[in-house]
Amino acid sequence: MALWWGWKWRCGNVFGVNGKCRDRVRFVKDLAREVTEAHLSQSQPQERPIRVERMISWTAPPEGWVKVNTDGASHGNPGKATAGGVLRDETGGWMVGFALHIGVCSAPMAELWGVYYGLYLAWERRATRVELDVDSEMVVGFLTTGISDTHPLSFLVRLCHGFIARDWIVRISHVYREANRLADGLANYAFSLRLGFHLLESVPSCVASVVLDDVRGTAISRQVCI
Repeated sequence: MALWWGWKWRCGNVFGVNGKCRDRVRFVKDLAREVTEAHLSQSQPQERPIRVERMISWTAPPEGWVKVNTDGASHGNPGKATAGGVLRDETGGWMVGFALHIGVCSAPMAELWGVYYGLYLAWERRATRVELDVDSEMVVGFLTTGISDTHPLSFLVRLCHGFIARDWIVRISHVYREANRLADGLANYAFSLRLGFHLLESVPSCVASVVLDDVRGTAISRQVCI
């Protein structure tokens, strides 16, 4: 590393592109120490995560809150894509749902369109406290920690943040797919619909059994790492 940086600085002197570095010897020593520590940490035997079986089910929101579940689906990445979502109250009762046939896009974009329309409907229904459940860890990361302005999905994340920043409370959580079956079913249902947004004031027959399972608290087994 010392040789590489020495050569880089020499070339920088020739072409006049060197930045300021007050103590180059200390810089190289610090860099060598960081790389050595990283190498040692990776060479240590890592404990394997323990997989256990857990029962996963949809959970109702607290009284006075609205639960929004959204999901996206894509046949290919990119490929033919859809999104779906549903708003439910503390009893698990259906408030409103939607199915969105997008066209062709990536899976994360489909997920974000689902989040956007879920928040849009919650705002239109004058919800003041919202629990937003999404089964994509990537999308939850975009919504909670932000995204670079140069990222191709930044415009859509900004649209979602525009809703989140309004005068209401929005809690965003990552859930397993087993707890998001209804939104997943609506996203798959959207493949059978024409392109565009479809508002669902009543429960489509294709997901009626899932609605009943969620209300009853039916749980599904899943292997998870701890």
